[in-house]
Amino acid sequence: MKRINKTILKDASQFYNQVKFDGQLQLVTKEIQELLDGIQNKSSFRQLLHLENCSFEKKRNLIEAEDFMLSPSTQEYIRPYLSQSGLVNLVDALEAFVDIYNSSKLEIKTAVPLTEQEIEQIASAFQKKTHQEYDSLVNIVDPDLIGGVLVKSKDYLLDGTIAKKLSSFGALVKQTDMKR
Repeated sequence: MKRINKTILKDASQFYNQVKFDGQLQLVTKEIQELLDGIQNKSSFRQLLHLENCSFEKKRNLIEAEDFMLSPSTQEYIRPYLSQSGLVNLVDALEAFVDIYNSSKLEIKTAVPLTEQEIEQIASAFQKKTHQEYDSLVNIVDPDLIGGVLVKSKDYLLDGTIAKKLSSFGALVKQTDMKR
């Protein structure tokens, strides 16, 4: 993981807490991720941000063309990075916000969609076990899972899938056969 300037990290954290409080966390995160994906998928765009012989106006025009559909909150967050000195830190600011979001996200992977109540029950049990709270709960449906649930956060993984249980059972059977 690359090191991000403390000021950028602090600004991202304050902005994260503000949009969370305002109830805009999902919208802003989606916008920032799309903006970041757009920048990162255009390597020429990212290189252009760092070229000294490219005028500031050209750089700023490229960014502003990208943000015309962003919410006022997201526009306010990136505005300080649209200055001549701040433009080189734009990607870091976007990545810092996404990193903060990902560190407070809980993914619940299942074979079938879960109800809100089931998601809350699983999240509540996981939060008790890890002594952490998560701002975002995401149910990912993976038809390749036979059954069970895989719960994942930035720091933890709980694999309660049937495939994992069968694998553990198979290892136990092999271990028992070896001892005879």
